[in-house]
Amino acid sequence: MLGENVKDLFIDPEIEGRLIATAGSNQPKIKISNDYGNTWTPVVITTSDFSEPFVRPYEISFNTSNYNVGYVAAGIDLYKTTDRGESWDSTGFSDLFPEYDLRNGGGILEVKIHPYNHKIVFTSSGGPFYHIPLTFRSIDFGETWAIIDTGKIMVFAFVNSDSNIIYGINDYTFLCKSINSGESWEIINNNLAYSYNDVRSLKILNNNPSVLYCGQWYEYDDPNTWRLSITTNGGDSWERIDSTLLEIEPNGSVYDILLDQNNEGRFYVAYSGGLYLTEDNGKHFQKIYSGEVTNIWSDNKTPQTIYFNSDKGLLSFTDTIVVGINNQPKTIENKFYLYQNYPNPFNPSTTIKYSIPAIKNRSAVAVRLKVYDVLGREVATLVNKQQAPGNYSVVFNSSNLPSGLYLYKLQAGSFSIVKKMMLLK
Repeated sequence: MLGENVKDLFIDPEIEGRLIATAGSNQPKIKISNDYGNTWTPVVITTSDFSEPFVRPYEISFNTSNYNVGYVAAGIDLYKTTDRGESWDSTGFSDLFPEYDLRNGGGILEVKIHPYNHKIVFTSSGGPFYHIPLTFRSIDFGETWAIIDTGKIMVFAFVNSDSNIIYGINDYTFLCKSINSGESWEIINNNLAYSYNDVRSLKILNNNPSVLYCGQWYEYDDPNTWRLSITTNGGDSWERIDSTLLEIEPNGSVYDILLDQNNEGRFYVAYSGGLYLTEDNGKHFQKIYSGEVTNIWSDNKTPQTIYFNSDKGLLSFTDTIVVGINNQPKTIENKFYLYQNYPNPFNPSTTIKYSIPAIKNRSAVAVRLKVYDVLGREVATLVNKQQAPGNYSVVFNSSNLPSGLYLYKLQAGSFSIVKKMMLLK
């Protein structure tokens, strides 16, 4: 994967293995991979003379009805592609509003093409110190722009069943809602406890757009600030669901949220010190990765591939994780059973449990439990012996293996089953 700090990631839904990332800290750039992120190639950005020293590619957005067209927000300018990200050209956006002097500290870091009404495009600017933050909207595919009198909307969440309804985060401080495709907005913080500049993530459940999740940063001046909350009525009221996270890290912050759109209540959280998963709306969390995580993305596969920006750069894994499951049965199963390893993903060791049932006229059965890589090569034999009916547990240590997807196979008599597990180092 890409060993750089990734600002944003586009996972092409139509071309297998194709990724586009804005990456880098000192000299950010746009890079493309056509092999799932194993190798990357920088693209050429055509700048205007004044903007070249200030190119800072950050957020990417593509037209979901025509993926050849996309925008990237990059410092004081907005760049456009018409060839699916292979090349990018300056739009001269900063010159459209000379009265705001966007060249001097404009900070255009957000851009979003409406996924359900592709004529509408949003971008925003922090503005120089002597100007208020600004949000710009185009209703003609980016040909012309107008200022929305709302301040700076940093994050957008779109309702797929009604393109007129949009949710947003205003200047990392207020939650807001529009019912007219972003022309005007109202604040919907309501009972949400917040401090200035701490609201960082807002995600919507596609099949139930009244359900939204909000993630917030820890504020040292206000330790009672909520970290994770949910609304089930479109923002009319909010409920705090961060008690388990606060038990893990009382002073932690939520940087990003990734919802499982097929399983309500299941989502990932980029929280201080790691990546976490819950399957019961925050009642229990499992730590998936230890280390700094700031952003999470996923493709549209089943199971989906999860990508996340970490302290080691861009990492990925297959989303086959189960949370809070006690894989040890209390009684002997009446059938062969292979349980999902735990933890998963893991580093460097994980526990695999399985059950052998009682078989008529037999006191034991030949059992083999082996681990293979994705090419089918055997990398470990964990069990190879006769075993009586019962529940068994074995630890797999992967210290000498590279990160990646592995398969573990249980054979017991004529019974055979294979499951997947993910090693993340």
